[in-house]
Amino acid sequence: MTSPPPRTNESRSRAITALATACLLLAVAGCSNAPDPATQTPTHQGPVTVPGPGSTPGSTTGEPSATTELAYLDAAALKGAVQQWADATAGTKVNDQDALRGQLPAAEKWLEGITVVPAKCGLYGIGSLKEQLDQAAMAAAVLPPEAGGDLTVASYRDRDALVADVAAQQHLDESCGKYTVSADGQKITSTLSRLEATSSAPYTSATMLESVNGKAKTRRVSVRAIDGHTMLTATRTVKGTVEETTALALADVESMLGIMRGIEPAAAAAP
Repeated sequence: MTSPPPRTNESRSRAITALATACLLLAVAGCSNAPDPATQTPTHQGPVTVPGPGSTPGSTTGEPSATTELAYLDAAALKGAVQQWADATAGTKVNDQDALRGQLPAAEKWLEGITVVPAKCGLYGIGSLKEQLDQAAMAAAVLPPEAGGDLTVASYRDRDALVADVAAQQHLDESCGKYTVSADGQKITSTLSRLEATSSAPYTSATMLESVNGKAKTRRVSVRAIDGHTMLTATRTVKGTVEETTALALADVESMLGIMRGIEPAAAAAP
């Protein structure tokens, strides 16, 4: 009997790449971007809360300021804004509301063939994304491979729905600070750690997800910012230092915030 060929580092890297690609929808849903995972030491007491309208930029409190919150944008307006952001980097692909919804069946099929421990860490993202697509306009931009990153923007009609969604993510993420994904004989262990980050948005959080499969390792930094009816998530693969990568993700968020803040109020659809 011929023995199967040994799994090389290259095959492990391909497995991680394939899983990372399939997990893009999970990242869109926010399950891998926990502001305060249970495995980390919090820098504040109590749960993270999303600040209300008029909060001080970069803070997690509800202190008043003159900042005008971002209004709701419908799917067409949001796609245009994300496309404007994507045009700055050649090769960036934009997935609008319909494209994201169309990718759900493939993601669900992929989940059927894997084992995630704890199980809810795998199922949560898809369920959350379905709900988000019903409650918010969404668009995602995927940077070219050499850049290694993506940006997702969700604009909620009802801001209370955004707050509830973030609260649900935070609650479940307490159990997903570390989890494993097994598929096709490969086992990937992922660990989430908190990073420090501040943006011009009223609420900002940053995390790094480290995924290990044998000797192969990938690290991805995610920055989440919430302003008014809008949640932005920028993700970058770590190629240099974590600090440099975090700065790139923050720059992605800030440039997108600048585009959205430049949209005339009359162009934003009413909630």
